[in-house]
Formats: sequence, structure tokens, C-alpha cells
Amino acid sequence: MKCASVRSGSVQRSLQAFVPTGARQTGTKEEKNNSVKGGHPLQGSDRARTSLTVKENPAKDFTWPHRPGGPLDDRSSQEKPYFLEPISNVTMPAGRDVSLSCVVEHLGSYKLAWIQKDRSAILTVGKHVITRNNRIGVSHDGHRTWYLTIKNLRPGDAGTYMCQINTEVAISQTGHVGVVVPPYIKDDMSSGDVSLQERMDLTLACSARGRPVPSIKWRREDNQPIRANHTTSLMEVPGPLLRLRGVTRSDMGAYLCIATNGVPPSVSKRIEVNVKFLPTVIVPHQLVGVPIGQNVTIDCYIEAWPQGLNYWKRPNGIDILHSDDKYEVKAVPGNQKYKTHMLLTITHVTLADIGEYNCIANNSQGGAEQVIRVSASVPFQHNRNALDKGYEKKDNTYGKSSLSAVNWSKDNDGSSALKEDQEDLRKSPQRNYKTQQHQINNRILNQGLDHDSPLPPPSSSSSSSCSSFARSPRGFVGPLLDPLLLLLYSLSFVSFSDFLRYLPAHVVLALCSLACL
Repeated sequence: MKCASVRSGSVQRSLQAFVPTGARQTGTKEEKNNSVKGGHPLQGSDRARTSLTVKENPAKDFTWPHRPGGPLDDRSSQEKPYFLEPISNVTMPAGRDVSLSCVVEHLGSYKLAWIQKDRSAILTVGKHVITRNNRIGVSHDGHRTWYLTIKNLRPGDAGTYMCQINTEVAISQTGHVGVVVPPYIKDDMSSGDVSLQERMDLTLACSARGRPVPSIKWRREDNQPIRANHTTSLMEVPGPLLRLRGVTRSDMGAYLCIATNGVPPSVSKRIEVNVKFLPTVIVPHQLVGVPIGQNVTIDCYIEAWPQGLNYWKRPNGIDILHSDDKYEVKAVPGNQKYKTHMLLTITHVTLADIGEYNCIANNSQGGAEQVIRVSASVPFQHNRNALDKGYEKKDNTYGKSSLSAVNWSKDNDGSSALKEDQEDLRKSPQRNYKTQQHQINNRILNQGLDHDSPLPPPSSSSSSSCSSFARSPRGFVGPLLDPLLLLLYSLSFVSFSDFLRYLPAHVVLALCSLACL
């Protein structure tokens, strides 16, 4: 802001009211030393000539001399003006309007001036605006409250402002205007969207301005952690630079540079990072079984950037690019833009559809493919064990209009009913073995005894029993060995609990053998 010279008659008359008639515009060397420098008036001797000089433009000085005995001496009879309240400090965002108020009592014929102290620039005197800045205005309320208005506030308007009254000993008070600027990002000094090869290093830059100086932090748009290095991941990374070492496909996405300084609103810049790499095809089920005449769906997962052409190939070598009456092709986007889920549904499977299907992916970086083998399977039938366990109440997938793919890989072992059937089949030899042992033991234990009772039949006598033992080829040694052999034979095939159950039979046989002796 520059101070303007007196350009109109009205301003000239106002200055004449503030300055005595006949006063010189410049004084002697001694008078200039007593003048105001930097907007602060100095008082000289009562008899000496005192002048007030305020510099806004070094090339133009305005001096208002005060001479004893002149018209200003008439003010000695009026009450001296004084300030009623201090000027409030104001802080406003740039672009808004701000107003400073100076409340004076008994101003009378004295004049009030607004001065920008930091620049030693006179802005207003009384009701007149001296500066050429058309954003500056002055108003008053009954010569008691004087307002300095600054429109469309700019950062350069920040500083200290002085309200001064031209009494013989000038009085003044100051107020401060603060200007805050919301943050903004300088695009020409910040990174833009970038594309690079996998395993390369990347540095993103973000430059922001504002008052006060804004702080910068980085965040991923998908709220995933940022991999600062190979061992550390952070949700937010502070600072104007973001460094990524050896980027991978998981680092692909949009990154946000966010600038804040406490002055709303905060701002952000979106930077897209694309990582180029060769396609990768992942097959969850490499072998799929389907009954003839049913529908089956096979699938694969593709990771590739940039995206290219994804399709299927039939066993006869014909490509399947689009859906038709026989095949239904679907491509479902994944949670990351480089991921795609490919599905192929084969309707009414025939023997001609049995064979190997290729899931193929191609892009500008290269290509990849994986094989899925579709085989004919026997319709699922319930076995006796499943029926005994109540599985007949469950829905049977055989005979439905569409049959999901059966995974023969180790990731999927079939339904829970099928697992239990297999477990029963595994345990069945053990149960059959135990059953056979029980039957053998029963036959041995019931030798010469009634099958319905462990005791000898009532019609049998000890003599007949002894005669039978006596007729044994082993003679008298046989009756002694039979109980012992029977005991060892039983213990080798039955459990201890079963042995206790048949213990009475063993005791009877032993007593019978002893009686025969």
C-alpha cells in the first residue's frame, strides 16, 4: 500500500482541519528529528515547534505542525479525549471481511487516524480514506466508535493496526489482524498417477501451502495398511514423501495425500499407483467329476495388470469366448482391480464334454494358463451306514437340474455324510474281527455245554463228562491241559471285560476237569 498525495479539495480541506493554517509542509533539521518515525509521534519542548510526520511512501512526507498560540490552543478549554476499551485482536480466513473498532470518548474537534503500524502507512484520517487500497474503508457511530474495515482479506493484510488521536501529546492503541489460509496442494510440485513394473522402488511427493503451514499424511483409499518396508505396515504415514520399496501387486491402488493446518477445510490429492506384472492363473479344483446329463461349473482365479483377454479352451481346442446354449461364461471382478474370477458352466454334460479345459489369461506383459479336468462320475448313492445314521433325511444332489463341481483335491474331501461313511468302512474290518473272535470264544466255551447256559446241561452227569475226557487221546494229561489252554486261548482274543463275563464258564470247566481225575 502506498500513501497518496492530496488529490481532491475535500481531502485537502480535511487535512487543513487537522493542520493549522499557514503551517509549513517541511520543517528544519531539528524539527524533522522531533517528527514521528514509523508511525509513533514524539513530543518536543512546549515552546519548540513539534511536527507529526508519518511515512507511507518514502518519496512523499506529510507534516502537520503544531504551533503554540495558534488555533489549536482553543482546544485547551475542552476535555481531553481518551479510549474507552482496547482494540480486539481478530483472526480471519483469507477472503473474508474484517472490521476493527476504536471507541473514543470526548473526541471533539480532534481527529482520529488509522495507521498500519508494520508498514508505517496512514490508512484513514477522520472520515477520509488516504490509502489507494480500495479494500480499505472507515466509518463511525456518532464520532464515538470508529471502524476500520478491510474487505476480501489477504495474507498481506496481516499485522498490527494503530488507532491514533492528534492530541498535543498523541495517544494511540493497537490491535492485531491475523490471516489464516486453509491448506491447498500445489499440483505442479506433487506427484501424479504413476505406473511401474513389479519389484521397482517408488517415491510419491506432495507439496501443500497454507497459514499456518499445513501438515501432510498419506493414507490408502481402500483403508488397507501401507507397507512402509518388508516388515512394517502403517495405516498412515506422515511427511511430504512416501517411499515404497520393491512394490508388488498388493501395493496397487489409490493413495491420498491429506493436508491439514487446523483451518477448515482439509484438502487431499488422489494419486493412482498401477503395478504391471505377468498374469497368474490359480485353479482351486484341478479334477472335477460330474454325472452324465447334469450341469457342472468349473472356475479359476486370474491376477493380471494391465487387464487383457481372459477365456476358456475346450478339450477339442476350440476357444470359448462368449456364452451360448451350451456354455455360460462369467467374469466376476475381485476386491482388487487386478483380480478376476472366471466361471464356466457346462450344461447337460455328455461324453463329448469330458476332458481337459484350459483357463487362459493374456496381457501386454505375457500370458498364463491352467488345466481343469472334467471326468464322468457315478451318481451318488446312499449306503447302509448312511441310512442307519439318518442321512436319508438329507437332500440328495443327484437328479437336480444343476450339480455343483465335485472337488477331488485335498482342499475338499466331499460331504460330511461321505466322510462318515468312509470312517465306517475303515472301522468295519475291526468290528468284523472282534465279532469273529466272540463267535470263536463262544464255540470253545460252549463245547459240551448248552448254548443257552454257561453251565452243563441238567441231564449230563460228572461220570459221563469224565468218560468223555477219559476217552481223550491225551489220557489223564488232557483234562489238566484243557482248562489252561482254554484260558490262554480266550485271553488272546477277547478283552479283559469279556473274560470276566465268561469267568464262571472257565471255573466250571476247570472243576469238571479236576473231577474227572
